[in-house]
Amino acid sequence: MNPRIFYIIYALYCFFLHLLIYCYYNYTKPPLPIIKELKTMQKQSFQRFPIRYRPYDFPSRFPVLAFLGDNWTISVNSPEYLHFHNGLEIGHCISGNGQLFLAGQAPVPYEAEAFSILFPQVPHLAVRGLQESRWEYIYIDPKHFLESASDCGSDTWQIFYMLQEVPVIVTAASFPLLYHYLSRIFREFQEKEPLYQQAVHGLLFSLFSEINRITMSAADSVMSESGDSYSYIRSALSYLYAHYNEPFSVSGLAEHCCISESHLRRLFKNMVGISPLEYLQHYRIQQACHLIHLNQMPVSVIAQQVGYSSLSSFNRQFQQYMHMSPSEWKKEHLADATPHEVRSYDDHRTRHIFQI
Repeated sequence: MNPRIFYIIYALYCFFLHLLIYCYYNYTKPPLPIIKELKTMQKQSFQRFPIRYRPYDFPSRFPVLAFLGDNWTISVNSPEYLHFHNGLEIGHCISGNGQLFLAGQAPVPYEAEAFSILFPQVPHLAVRGLQESRWEYIYIDPKHFLESASDCGSDTWQIFYMLQEVPVIVTAASFPLLYHYLSRIFREFQEKEPLYQQAVHGLLFSLFSEINRITMSAADSVMSESGDSYSYIRSALSYLYAHYNEPFSVSGLAEHCCISESHLRRLFKNMVGISPLEYLQHYRIQQACHLIHLNQMPVSVIAQQVGYSSLSSFNRQFQQYMHMSPSEWKKEHLADATPHEVRSYDDHRTRHIFQI
């Protein structure tokens, strides 16, 4: 064979081989450098990345916001920061694929036609492949929504989303009943037939009931040593929500739950994923973020409001969880607070200010 022809054939072979490898890693999954960096980020508990608060202003009568259509895109190609909301986020992936990263959890892959369920106060980050991933979203204030039901306790909305077994990505194959409810909810918002709000109301209650069943069933299987495990954690979380700004000790919490301190620590770690003290610190800082965002009192007063006896202790904990000082966080969030305030779930103007 002519050496020149041989080299041409070899060059074409190398070119198409590299093209095939490039297409595989960039069109079927997020680019490898991003995945490696995000896995490192997860192992480090997101310590290198700041966390931003994205609150929404929910209507009081019907505390639900819908952002429909394919205008909302996931365009992140490198991790810069995580964010969390004051409401439950339900996403519908219209096209594309990628991975969803949550603080303290393993990454979860998503693909077209899947739904995501992200509960309030959970820092997260969605990463796409090379192609953009298009989504539509519904946000719900679960506290006020569930409290309208006479048979739901005031703490029900907070109990089930703290358990690790809640599904984050829902597909027709993995959770068919949840998938059915979620599809119906989005369809009701899209079609807006008469009484659609009442229909959404009923579907959301059915959705929450099924999620609660899943978490209770998972909790029973994980903690089969005691049939009261779920009730112990429910009691502990209810107490923390009501007394988070008061002096705290694990022994006092265990006494309230009528179990030993070691038993409580083990239950809490297995079912919630972190220790009672870690959870309390997270919750205090989250409440502080909300108060800082309201901008109605100085940081020193907010520190006392959320249970810190000294400003230095508050600043240290805030820096640990939010990766910046309270004053830095306040300056950053007050500067761009307006784009995240949504007044109406069917206001067409929100299309121009909503940000992913």
